[in-house]
Amino acid sequence: MGLSPIEQLPVELLQHIFIESGCSFTLLQTSPYIATRLSSEYAYNCTCDYYLTEVHGEHGKQSVAQTYIFATKWMTWDFFKSWCLRRFGARGCLCDRKPEEGCFDAQWPPNFHDATTMVFSRSHLPRLAFVKGRLPKKLLQGPWNPDKIEFLRFLLWTTSMNVDWCNPDMAQLAVQGRLQAMKERNLEAVELFNNNRRLGKPPNLETVHFAVVEAGCDRSIVYDTLEGANMWNRSTDPHYAEALHRWCDEQVAAGSQKGLWLRKKLEESLVLRKGDITNEYDSGKTYPRKSCLTTETEDYDGGPDDQLIVNELEWNKVIPQRGWLIARATGYNYQTINHNLSWPEITRNPGYRMYRGPNSPRRLQCWVEHSGASRIIDLWLSPPASCESTPELRQRRTSFKYTS
Repeated sequence: MGLSPIEQLPVELLQHIFIESGCSFTLLQTSPYIATRLSSEYAYNCTCDYYLTEVHGEHGKQSVAQTYIFATKWMTWDFFKSWCLRRFGARGCLCDRKPEEGCFDAQWPPNFHDATTMVFSRSHLPRLAFVKGRLPKKLLQGPWNPDKIEFLRFLLWTTSMNVDWCNPDMAQLAVQGRLQAMKERNLEAVELFNNNRRLGKPPNLETVHFAVVEAGCDRSIVYDTLEGANMWNRSTDPHYAEALHRWCDEQVAAGSQKGLWLRKKLEESLVLRKGDITNEYDSGKTYPRKSCLTTETEDYDGGPDDQLIVNELEWNKVIPQRGWLIARATGYNYQTINHNLSWPEITRNPGYRMYRGPNSPRRLQCWVEHSGASRIIDLWLSPPASCESTPELRQRRTSFKYTS
């Protein structure tokens, strides 16, 4: 079968048609021959410029296009870094604005090695923050190498991309990704899963048990997993609690310092407690009401393959914030009153990206007493845009069965 008239056009004309069509993927999917001829860095850059930096049409359709882009073979970490430098280099910041246009804290050059060192806020967001596609399969499974971890961390820090939890296969893949990272003893990958709720539910006692019994009890990974379980998950599971205590007893009996170390960490943890204080596994011992995990107690030098490494992660820092509450009267004797406030904000993902995407400010009408008269004021708030998930969705993000 011969080529159609459009397939016979020069590449230069095909590129022009593709760009003028709004970088339509339909053209590529209709003709694999055209898709092959348009496989060039120029076409890839134009596609990213179109879908990743500007809003075009319906958000749902654009999110589908963004998902498609990041799932392609040509979207590699090296290409994405080169595209970011080319696209935002002229502005000198990932927010895509110059100082005279509102950029007050330029993040340039981008820290591709560890994106969490770049400082963004609600008033200074990266241009990529509106990208709300789904994280690709290739970034959710091992083998875990530095490029894959850096790419995933960069997307989590600068975009609103999420796992497609409505897809059971992708949900299971994300759960398996954490377990595989534990078996590979890759601390950086485990930290991403343990400290980012967009990658799944927080670790619990079952996750700790897996890290200890199935993944070789890497102390750095176990400590980070215990910290996550203490921070997010206060429930206890007698089955896994007993199994962990048995493992510690066996290691201590064999003369292993790791058994003593883990026993102490479990004592300091919240996840093995039944009630506030009582330890049901040792009736003669009580625990404080708060978690007191420390790196010093029962620590030892186990050589290069058995070191405790605890990284200070930006995801979990408590950042003091300051701002202004503006109360504006709308009735008689119009008046604006500014109140200088400060508050703590726990940032596990920067800004609104801890949730599902940008949200509109909420207007609240309130009555206030001022100078003996009641007046109506408008309060503009920007609450989190999170919503409660269905039981089926929560189950996918919580339960797992590791398959090698």
